[in-house]
Amino acid sequence: MSNIKKTNTKGLSSIEALAARWDTVAFRAQGSPFEDLSISCLAKNTGTRRWSRPGGRIKGDILARYIYFSFEELLEVENLDLKSASLLLDICETTFLFEEECEELGSFEEIDNQAHAQRMRFVEEFGLYQDYPVRLANLDDDLRELCVAEEIVTFVDLMEFLDRLADKAWIGGAYKNLQNVFAHGDEKGLTKYFPYRMGHRGFHLPEAISFCLNRLSRRDLQSVHEYHERRRRRNRLVGKRMKLPSIVESQLLPEIFDCLHYFGRRQPRLLVRMHDSAYLCRELMFLNDPQTEGVIHWLAHLALGVFRPSKALDIAEELKVISPQLDSDLCQDLRKMVDEGRA
Repeated sequence: MSNIKKTNTKGLSSIEALAARWDTVAFRAQGSPFEDLSISCLAKNTGTRRWSRPGGRIKGDILARYIYFSFEELLEVENLDLKSASLLLDICETTFLFEEECEELGSFEEIDNQAHAQRMRFVEEFGLYQDYPVRLANLDDDLRELCVAEEIVTFVDLMEFLDRLADKAWIGGAYKNLQNVFAHGDEKGLTKYFPYRMGHRGFHLPEAISFCLNRLSRRDLQSVHEYHERRRRRNRLVGKRMKLPSIVESQLLPEIFDCLHYFGRRQPRLLVRMHDSAYLCRELMFLNDPQTEGVIHWLAHLALGVFRPSKALDIAEELKVISPQLDSDLCQDLRKMVDEGRA
């Protein structure tokens, strides 16, 4: 951008000075990668004032629309007022200034290496599991579908993808929030998306199972809560048994089996310890949500009861009415983990 900075406007009128600056920046923009980008996108990325044209939204409002005109033609042919034309000039100059600053930092490869090193410091500081499956994370439907489409499988895959995405386009919403979590090492923000526990290294099974509940529709979640409450009361007062919600067998248990399998591989005796209600209750207390704690306590015993008899009330009766669909390899691994943990 040094050429832009050195544009000599001495002795020129204000309009002539703007025209001289525009000629310099327009020539640089011609044939550049920025030609096909929208002016609104460039304005967002550079942090200048919001771009809007007189007369409302214009179709095909990309940089190439303007840079082959002189400054005077912007005013006459494109019907820009002086304020809008000056803003367009500011957007272009700031875009190239940003590009030059990036070049001064080093090559894109060096920048990528620095970003990777920063991500790894974040991962190591909090003991995060690099291979944690994103399918078990607390992501919204749009981001989950994007991960499937882009074949993003693990925690680190997602970190790197969001960095690449942010380099190519302006991102917002959950994409930007999660990218900020990774970029700034936001411990609290991490708990919203991954089963991280404040003040404790690594990811944790109770938090992971709680995300299984978050992925339910509101209606399905309500039916699970109602069933659990009826079940809890029935243990104290004999009453009519309520039918187990179908979502438990079709979605919840398969996802919980995935969680048990992942964490069981990392912590060999974990699945056996989960049979101990006292241990499980202590772990669930970190959720700080009594209703969710009770539901997960029941679901964990129900899932583990598939592989080992449970002492929890009524679990055996419930197991008689379900036949969860299990991948044969997953089932074999889980059964082996439970058996080896007991040895």
